[in-house]
Amino acid sequence: MFFAPFLGTANVVRIFLINKVINNLLARRIGFEDIDYLCRGIQKGNMRKRFRINPVAAGLLLVLATNCVRTPRMEILSYTAEQETASVAGCPLTHKLDISLEYPMVKGDKEMAATLIRQSIFETAFGQTYDTLNVQEAATRYADDLAAEFKELSAAMWRGWQKAGIADPAAAQWSDSIEGYFAGQNGPYRSYIVNLTDFTGGAHSNSTTRALVFDVTDGSPVTLDDLFVPDFNDVLTEILNRHVAESLSEEDIEDLFEPTVSPTGNYILTSDSITFIYNPYEIGPYSIGTPSVSVPIKELKKAGILARKLGTR
Repeated sequence: MFFAPFLGTANVVRIFLINKVINNLLARRIGFEDIDYLCRGIQKGNMRKRFRINPVAAGLLLVLATNCVRTPRMEILSYTAEQETASVAGCPLTHKLDISLEYPMVKGDKEMAATLIRQSIFETAFGQTYDTLNVQEAATRYADDLAAEFKELSAAMWRGWQKAGIADPAAAQWSDSIEGYFAGQNGPYRSYIVNLTDFTGGAHSNSTTRALVFDVTDGSPVTLDDLFVPDFNDVLTEILNRHVAESLSEEDIEDLFEPTVSPTGNYILTSDSITFIYNPYEIGPYSIGTPSVSVPIKELKKAGILARKLGTR
């Protein structure tokens, strides 16, 4: 506190507290959004007016501000499209494709991070063939390829039905649906969900939910091995199963394939929890749907198995 004679004790205390906040940010103990206002306020001079500190104190705050690590602000854009495809002449089968995707755009030095995130989203939604294209090109080419595949398959089926004397086959309309959206954030980590649904006749449609987690500072994927310390699985499994009854009914729990539910890499992060998502037939029959189990981050911190700093609010 040797600055006290020059700045005043109250201002030194304020500087100390702000420095502590910044250090906590650097250690990822608080969210990047929490510090963003502080950084911008210091750089614009708002803090000086608010706290009424003298120019020397303001100078020290500016030095602290230069150490602020800020999460790049992603602009979230949306793309929607639909396409209907008829089969060969005489065949009653049709196919409908619906696409609804959110995707990020960032200009400046973090543009590459947004590019990597988009590629992961497009690869998950459409396939690896389309991941380097822009959203319009990826969706259009995917739709064209899917339409061509449908026409070829439906034509072959129609020829078989004609030979068998089937004039009015059931399930005249097939469909595919692709839905993608951002689903949560914890500090620099953004979660994304892709829902894929298709129907080609039968008792019900088929659906798959794929969850992605990215570090928006560099666009890299974040896996469970990244989040947790080595040999975390047993402890995480124990914590996870404490919360199964909160998400599934007693009847669904009785229908589970195994008495213990294991963690899955299909997960999302929110501001206060990690949610594990299980697809149909993964841990139980189709009747239980796509169950998810959320675990509070506070419990993971208490257990000491986190390797990265996560927020808990």
